[in-house]
Amino acid sequence: MNNFRRLALALALGSTFGSAHAYVNIVFDYSHDTSGFFTADRRATLEQAAQAFETRVFDDLTAIKSTPGGDGYVIEFNQPNNSGLQTRIENANLAAGELRIFVGSGNVGLNRSRESIPIASQMGTYNGVTSTTSQFGEFAQNARTRGQENWPDEPAMWGGTITYDSSANWYADTDVSTGESFAGKWDLYSVTLKGLISILGANVTSDAWYPLLSGVGRFNGAHAKEEYGVRNPRGVLQAIPMEEIISSSTRLASNIQGKLDDGTLQTALFAWGLSMGERRHLTELDYAILDDMGWDVTGFTEMPNTPPVPEPQTWAMLAAGLGLIGLQARKKMRG
Repeated sequence: MNNFRRLALALALGSTFGSAHAYVNIVFDYSHDTSGFFTADRRATLEQAAQAFETRVFDDLTAIKSTPGGDGYVIEFNQPNNSGLQTRIENANLAAGELRIFVGSGNVGLNRSRESIPIASQMGTYNGVTSTTSQFGEFAQNARTRGQENWPDEPAMWGGTITYDSSANWYADTDVSTGESFAGKWDLYSVTLKGLISILGANVTSDAWYPLLSGVGRFNGAHAKEEYGVRNPRGVLQAIPMEEIISSSTRLASNIQGKLDDGTLQTALFAWGLSMGERRHLTELDYAILDDMGWDVTGFTEMPNTPPVPEPQTWAMLAAGLGLIGLQARKKMRG
């Protein structure tokens, strides 16, 4: 069997097996950047923020396939007074596992409901989804639920929007692993991480987030409590203190810390607020919270290795590969 046939067979067999789950793919859409706010350095910074999630967070998010000229969703770049420019996205196709984040800039200011940081973020919900078929058509359903069996208790969205304050003093970093000083500037990397956790469901409108707030000012996720590791005198794990319980951006108390990869402690990304000159990374506590919300995160949930149902074209490839084996066998018998 020549190399071409071996390759065809490998593709046919390989595409039939493997996990239906995949790491999320966060795609930033810069098409609405009319002012040139997102320079090459700023884009590189945003991509590193996306990678912080893409290396640990996985799920089975179905693709979104639209009907040309009809299906779509509405995005809005927020302003401090909750008004903004609405734009309809036509032919809104997304690949499986993809989350599309539309980014723009404007006069956002320090919005208190956004933790006093200079962005406004909005999760892409099904309220802005329109379809040529009906609100219950395939496009609308996929845009709403992304195939999540336990929706709305599991987070599901097509993506969302982040609006950056164009007048803020930003620090862009093409290598966020370094620790240089940037006093008097907002860290674009940390602020973007903050915006992404809101889009991923950490907001009061999300059924994957709000039910985890137990009582007044407590986060009660099982993995997060285990990672937090505080027990009462009876040895029972305690829920994590929170701040701003009424706000749509309810977060952990500002003094809550989590562990980084090297074991050092850092203020958790999910902890309230952020200061100029401050950098935060996703800690193990933050990843635990994402897992409690319904995302699957390596280190807390093991990626399953169950094969998906093959697509018709996959069956065709498999049949072709098996046919090549049979043809080769017959030639050997004749020889």
